[in-house]
Amino acid sequence: MNIRPFRNADLPALVRIWVEHWSAAGPPPYVNQPKFEQAVLARTFFDPETLLVAEFDGLIKGWCHFAPPHCDPPHVESEVTVVHALCLANSSEDAAALGLLAAIETSHKATSHIRIGLVRDDQRGYAGLEPIGFGIGVPLSDYRGNSFLQQAGYAPGVSHLRMIATVPEYRPPVNRTALQFRRSTQVSCTPTLPEHHRMAASLGHVDVESAELRERGGAVLATVSIWFSDPEAEVMSPSAAILDLNPQHVRGSLSPSESYLIGALVHSLNQRNIQTVETAIDSDRAELIEQLQSLQFKVVDEGTCWSKTLHSS
Repeated sequence: MNIRPFRNADLPALVRIWVEHWSAAGPPPYVNQPKFEQAVLARTFFDPETLLVAEFDGLIKGWCHFAPPHCDPPHVESEVTVVHALCLANSSEDAAALGLLAAIETSHKATSHIRIGLVRDDQRGYAGLEPIGFGIGVPLSDYRGNSFLQQAGYAPGVSHLRMIATVPEYRPPVNRTALQFRRSTQVSCTPTLPEHHRMAASLGHVDVESAELRERGGAVLATVSIWFSDPEAEVMSPSAAILDLNPQHVRGSLSPSESYLIGALVHSLNQRNIQTVETAIDSDRAELIEQLQSLQFKVVDEGTCWSKTLHSS
């Protein structure tokens, strides 16, 4: 088994293996070469040395992609090497995955702290690419992936939930607080550009909008960020949207104004032919999960990140 860096001619095999790997865990993802190239290879920060392929008898049997921590903004786990993806062909043995993991662990670009899986990702370009979505780590349905990570000595962390609201026929909750907001506020969406260059580059295939709840003629009461597919790139399905609740997730709850804003926002997206709105929440954020469920978000998938700390010899 030969582990080597990516070459341009590898692209068709990488896409084929992506589809094979994820088809074993669920419905086949609709990913083709243009989508994959837009999400991964076209990034200004893409480094071929961090995309490794496992080759046997001239055939690619698996591949992985990881991020040196110095590439991320200061607030993002600066000492953690994050593995974006680790995929195996149907015909490959687990040895291919173990070889790829060993290559990451011995790479001069990696740190001693390695994490497998993306969660609420806005840094690495995979956002919206099927089946990553917003990111819930390694899905529990990826039995093969979870198996070889365990074999390699990685440990699972807290679980993450994918929650989705279905837009057609969506009706926001009706209560006294909602009626008061409906009479005295208005919702608006404004296109925005991420301030950090890495985030702007990684989200280049989505249109980011800031949704605001504002008193009529007055102050802003609540703000959330929502991502839509860029119609030219179409890495993400044009009928899907991602609700970025990172600030609310840190806090662990929604304010009444934020709850009303999210309900009104989802309800309005039917006019834009959006079918689903997705977000990702840690399973220990019980209050936030309950609030989203009251807004008709349902848990549809679960995953976890795996991690390992290397010990110097």
